[in-house]
Amino acid sequence: MPVQRILLILTEFPPRIGGMQTHAAYLSRYLEQQGYAIEVFTHRISDPALAREAEAYDRAQAFPVHRILGRLSYQHNLQLLTRHAARFAPNLIYASTVYYGALQPRTGIPVVCRCVGNDIMRPWLGYPCRFGSGLLNNARLEKLLYAWLERDLYPDWIERLFREKRAQLTAQAARAASHIFANSEYSAALLRAMQVPDERIQTLVGGVDSLRFRTPDACKRSARHALGLPESDFLLLTACRLVAKKGIDLLLDALPRLRQTLPNAHLIVVGDGKYRARLERQCAQRGIGNITFAGRVPHEAIHQYYIACDLFILASRESVNPATGTRDVETMGRVLCEANAAGIPVVASRSGGIPSVITDGVNGLLFEAENIEHLIGRIIYLNDNPQVHRDLVHHGLSRARDEFDWSSILAAHRQVFNRLRRTAG
Repeated sequence: MPVQRILLILTEFPPRIGGMQTHAAYLSRYLEQQGYAIEVFTHRISDPALAREAEAYDRAQAFPVHRILGRLSYQHNLQLLTRHAARFAPNLIYASTVYYGALQPRTGIPVVCRCVGNDIMRPWLGYPCRFGSGLLNNARLEKLLYAWLERDLYPDWIERLFREKRAQLTAQAARAASHIFANSEYSAALLRAMQVPDERIQTLVGGVDSLRFRTPDACKRSARHALGLPESDFLLLTACRLVAKKGIDLLLDALPRLRQTLPNAHLIVVGDGKYRARLERQCAQRGIGNITFAGRVPHEAIHQYYIACDLFILASRESVNPATGTRDVETMGRVLCEANAAGIPVVASRSGGIPSVITDGVNGLLFEAENIEHLIGRIIYLNDNPQVHRDLVHHGLSRARDEFDWSSILAAHRQVFNRLRRTAG
């Protein structure tokens, strides 16, 4: 059988850190190891230091990585990819968002997309129109404009101006895709609401190296010592971007009240983001102690924090921009899969796609989003019931191994790739 050629559009790619980047790294590495001929297309990087890091990362890969896509020039990206597809002649195109389902009618090549939900709720197509898209692909101009957008300095009318066009293009692209992997039932429901045929949607939850995250309990004390964490406290861990939807402010409000029952409770916050300074001010103004902001941690090292801690918490909620109406929701939560794999119990909000990962009372406990009393009650209940703790850990490890592990995720991808290759002849 001839080698299958796949063009991968992985808009978020290492060395940046995040769930989509992790997914992209594992998928591309797996496909290359399985004998597929692949080429990766991703966004260019404007930050000089990160660009140098990216160059070193790309040289270490066994496949070409093209960092030529603009974050603002969606229509120009489609033109670039269409031309490259004609030269590369792939059997299949894979995209990490639904936006590039639009390549299927342009190229006649089957397109498989991954939907993470927020690509529908907050369709980031930059400038969605054809006129002027090539101009916005200029690296220097893009750097200036994107920095402006990243700092949220632009007026809300700009978002409103393009919102309808972006939503229209996103729906068209999703309906054009040959197959879509939805990261949760929540995301799958969003696709159905856009009239994507149900037979093209497959819910696929997870993505974790379960063996790497599972380490014997005997390592807990040494991990705490190495990370400079309190060695005798009850450590609660959350790992996320520090943005509104993650609910870190709720955890900060809960901590002093939780310490009335669990006086040695200490919160570890792994991650960074634009809300960090605000959260640190909240701690200072309210005298909230016993908290560690660990900052940005590379994915290769984050398992050490899971090993060190006693409980993982994800307090996500739905966040809505009051000016534009755009929603931001936890559509899956890969960190929940990691916590299961690490063998520590999970307490998470019943929000968005989280119930696709955590079944209440099986591999974690759920609390009602924004309900601080329910959150505190779940933590105390877990602490007071060692058998519940053991059961959650046992079932979490099983789900991580049998369902969330990359072996299951990648096998599902390969099955679809092979089916579409046969269909395409």
